[in-house]
Amino acid sequence: MMRAPILFPVLLLGGCISLLPEPPPAPRVFALESGDVAPLVQPGPVDAVIAVGPPAGERAILGTDLVWRTGDELAFVAQTQWSTRAEFALQSMLVETLARQGGFRAATRSGDGRADYEIRWEVLDFQIAQDSMTARFVADVRIVRAPGRRIVAQRIISAEAPVASRSSAVAAQALTRAAREGSARIAAFATEAAAENPPE
Repeated sequence: MMRAPILFPVLLLGGCISLLPEPPPAPRVFALESGDVAPLVQPGPVDAVIAVGPPAGERAILGTDLVWRTGDELAFVAQTQWSTRAEFALQSMLVETLARQGGFRAATRSGDGRADYEIRWEVLDFQIAQDSMTARFVADVRIVRAPGRRIVAQRIISAEAPVASRSSAVAAQALTRAAREGSARIAAFATEAAAENPPE
């Protein structure tokens, strides 16, 4: 008879109270990939192989998080991520864009095979700008020719896409559009530079 009063409150507590916090919702994951790429009309194709090095840049903008900038403050878009690190996705996007444009005989990642040219680049900006509500992609691009690894051309390439709302899906789509346009411009620049500086 003495056990019932002790067990009853314990059973009530076990059914009503959770001592562990609720887990946060799973993040939304977006792919950062090249879309449809129009083939180049002029110039091309260059009878050469071009390699794409991994982009350099700040860790904050080349990681898995989407970055939202307000003035000098950087913030990550809550519960939203790329499916892989942006540095890997941007490198793959540029290789695929070069291949689909058809400006070169072949395009590959640096180290995967012998190449006549290499793209070395630094991503300066890849984020949403709150002030203008635009997704911005900016890269300092250098075209290097083998042998000797001589720089034959350099250009700052930029692209933007409007951001219609503060939705995470809209932000991811705008950043993807800006990156795709930036990749297309880098690929066209590389083809132009290679045509003006043929392999030795």
